[in-house]
Amino acid sequence: MQIKNNRLVDEWFGRSKDVGGMLQNLRFIVLHYTAGGSGTGSRDFMMKSPTEKGGGGGKKKYASAHCVVDRDGSTWQIVPFNLKARHAGTSQWKGLKSLNQYSIGIEIANYGWLDKQGDGRYSRRGQTPVFNPEDVVIGAMPGSSEIKGWEPYPEPQLLAVEELVNTLLHKYPGITEVLGHQEISPGRKFDPGPAFPMQRFRNLIDNRGFGAMERTAAETEPYEDRLITNANLNIREGAGSGYEKLPESPLPTGTELILLDKSGVWDFVQLVNQPSVRGWVHSGYVTLLL
Repeated sequence: MQIKNNRLVDEWFGRSKDVGGMLQNLRFIVLHYTAGGSGTGSRDFMMKSPTEKGGGGGKKKYASAHCVVDRDGSTWQIVPFNLKARHAGTSQWKGLKSLNQYSIGIEIANYGWLDKQGDGRYSRRGQTPVFNPEDVVIGAMPGSSEIKGWEPYPEPQLLAVEELVNTLLHKYPGITEVLGHQEISPGRKFDPGPAFPMQRFRNLIDNRGFGAMERTAAETEPYEDRLITNANLNIREGAGSGYEKLPESPLPTGTELILLDKSGVWDFVQLVNQPSVRGWVHSGYVTLLL
């Protein structure tokens, strides 16, 4: 996989109508299960607007993620990686709240928890197929001693998620942790659950070849255009002077930047020495480093 202009190259992309503003301080990848069957069904639902999801009557339902991965490994992107998706909801981690503004969300097609039925098989009645005991993982609900059955994650799906996570880690060096929804919303969410090999994905942080945050963005992305400010320059939340300045404003003359995207005379950039800081600067006050 490759990422260009905050989109996966050669993977399906269809922009959701349910997105937030700019994702300015990316730190985490959050993994979820869809709690449903068809991956395409979950994808298409998250493509809808909040009003369409709410079922009319003025009600709104917010639910989207950056990517959906089906059981066969098919991967679809529905939100650009530089925009907030609505996947985390009420959440917190290490003093940070509302993790939509800090994270990329990946939804993985999976039914999740299953109740043991009278015949010894497992299902959520009316919501899932019926699974034989040998076809589920037995484990406790996160944060509880209540035992459930859990749909396993097939290896083709795990390999696709692994490739996606690795691609994100190398593209966005500010990411320092891979988390489960159950960790940032304990007691409210239970995904991706005990059937998911979370440690396998946490290990990707240390195994990306350089260790988390040990190399600068410039070293991990040598083919990106690099810029330097030729004056003290404000960096803003959006592409226009009407957007709020980031706390790092003004950037001193001589600040080195990586060009991530463009919109007219505005450049979306990342600070070389602070990879977690991303924002918009006016292209008239920067020079391309050759």
